[in-house]
Parts: sequence; structure tokens; C-alpha cells
Amino acid sequence: MGNKYKINFLVYIFYRAGTKFRNFIFRKRLGKKRWSAKIIFSIMSFFELFEQGVYINSGETGRFDHYVSRLLLNRWRIAEIGTDKGKIFRWSRSKNSIEKVAISKVAGEIDWDMANAKGVPSDFIRKKLFAELLEDKASDVIKLINNSSFPDLTYLEESTLAVYVAHQITRVPLFYDYLLRFLSAGYSQKLIDYSDLGNKEALLKKVAYNEIGITYEQLQNQIKIMGGGKPQRLLLSLIIASDIAEKIGRRNLNILEVPTKSNDEFVISDNPVVFLDFERHTILHFVPWWEIGEKDFWIFMPISPKKAIFYSKLKNKDGPVEKDNNDLVQLLNFGQYPCCSDNVFSHNKDIIEKHLNFYNNELSYVRQR
Repeated sequence: MGNKYKINFLVYIFYRAGTKFRNFIFRKRLGKKRWSAKIIFSIMSFFELFEQGVYINSGETGRFDHYVSRLLLNRWRIAEIGTDKGKIFRWSRSKNSIEKVAISKVAGEIDWDMANAKGVPSDFIRKKLFAELLEDKASDVIKLINNSSFPDLTYLEESTLAVYVAHQITRVPLFYDYLLRFLSAGYSQKLIDYSDLGNKEALLKKVAYNEIGITYEQLQNQIKIMGGGKPQRLLLSLIIASDIAEKIGRRNLNILEVPTKSNDEFVISDNPVVFLDFERHTILHFVPWWEIGEKDFWIFMPISPKKAIFYSKLKNKDGPVEKDNNDLVQLLNFGQYPCCSDNVFSHNKDIIEKHLNFYNNELSYVRQR
């Protein structure tokens, strides 16, 4: 009993040291260069070994999990004070209506991030991975970008942001929908078997890395005849997000601002990361995750009504901040509507109405598909 207590105490000491180290690194904005960030990542990885040792599973179920982080949604709240502070305007494609709703009840589902460990509900992904690690640190980086005219991010901050964007891609229902289409396409072609769903190695090769060669075009009209349960969804989402983050991190980060003379603003949807495909000359309805890093995509995500980030292969000769590119602003805003599962959000009802009117012809075509 004494030895067990000593081991648990040491685990807790290392865990606390890791937490303090991580907070110190981000507070002092260290890791400016690639080499120093790699050293920091190595040290952080060592301390992360002790996370599971001190984690206490509450087993709490019935909680509403946001698949679009509240740290983003809150930037579109209608007011900073008063009764509208926690409210947002929501356009519903299925209802074709705009209503004022509580942020606490949008862009999420009950127990969306709840995993299962040996038959017991586990909130490790919800509480530790997302809330305490990823979202906490990404929030600081996003705040820095929103509050600065020319943010000079460290390599560590850029890497953190890339990881956050990657998980925002794979965490939403539309991604899950196409994951099921992918499994169904593989099964119908006898490239995936039901037994593969319980085989992590098979899921890695066949689905995460798409070694079976399913194409984006095949999935557009694919009927879902095969599906994985929540364990497979969570596992694949985490694996694919890790791969996407590495590929996004190799691209150039840019900041897109709404021009000062424009009366437009960014909106955000329940599938907020938009992909512009230069080979297909279109905005993709969903992300073919296996093509990231191979094909020429621009990857956009709004981070406030006035700012968005985007990743591209080429460096902008005029610097990473785009201040007067109204065409890109319109493109990103348009992408939020056809690429959403059902909802687009704003703090300004007039902005949504303006967009619906402006994009009416294109959206009519989308609704008919």
C-alpha cells in the first residue's frame, strides 16, 4: 500500500510539473523556432505520459458536447452584456428560418465526445484532450490573432493552431457522415470487411490512410450501407486529425480580414473549415482527408466576425495578412452555407439575410441536390 501511494504521488508530482511547464511555455511564448519547439514538444510528450495516471473518470453522461468549440461560437454572440450575451442567430437550412438561440444548445449533441473504456463511459476525450489541453491553448492563440494587426506567432503557437483546426475538421457530423460513406463504399467493393471495424491496424491502413484507393467522387452519391459505432468514429477522428495537423502545419498560415470599408462580416457554420480545391475548381462539400498534403487546397476557418485564418502552399509576397481581399471574404462566407450540416451562425441577423439573398441562386442548386 505504501509503495502504491508513493508511485501515485510521484505521478501526481510529474503531472503538476507538466501542467506548470505547459502554462509557462505558452505564457512566455517560447518555441519561436522549429528546433526549440521540437524540444518543447518532446518534454511535453514526456509529461503527458502522466495525464492518464491522475485522470479520474467522472463517468458523467447526458452532457451537451459542442462539436464546434464554444471558444469560437462565443465570438459571434449577439451581445457582451445583458440577456443576449449567451445568444446567437442561427439559420437552419432544413427549416429555412433564422432564430435567436442559446449558444449553449447549438452545434453539438449529447455525449458527442463521450468515449467508452472497458464498458464504462469515459470523459477523457471530452475533459482532458479537448477542454483542458487543446481548446485551452488554442484559445490563447486565437485571441492573440484577433487582438493583433500583424500577429507574429511562434512555431509552437502555429503548431497548436494547426492541431486545433485539424480536430475541428474531424469532430463535426458532416465528417462522420462521409466516414460512414467511405466505409460503405469500401464494403460494397469488398475492400473493407465488418471484421476490420474491430482491427485498429486495418482501420489505419484502409480508412485513415486510404490505402484501398476510394475517391472523393465515389462518395458523393454513395449510400450508407455500413457504419461504425462511436468507438470507431472517435478512434478514426483522432487518428485522421493527427495526420491532418501534421500536413496543415507544413503550409503557410495567413490571416484574412474583412476590409475596413466593407459592411460584410464572417459567419460560422456547424462545419466551419472550408476547403477551396484548385484542381477541381470548387469549394469541397467535405474534406477528402487523404488528399490533404497531396493536392492544392486552401483551407479556411473563421475565428471572429472580422477575421479568419487560411492555409496555403505558397507564401504571400505582401505578407501573411490579407486586408483588402473582398473576393476571398465572400468565398469563405459562401462556403459556410453549402458545406454546413444544417446551421450557419452570426451575431447579426441582417448579415445572414444579406448572404441568403446574395447567394440565392447557388444555394437553390445546393438544396436540390
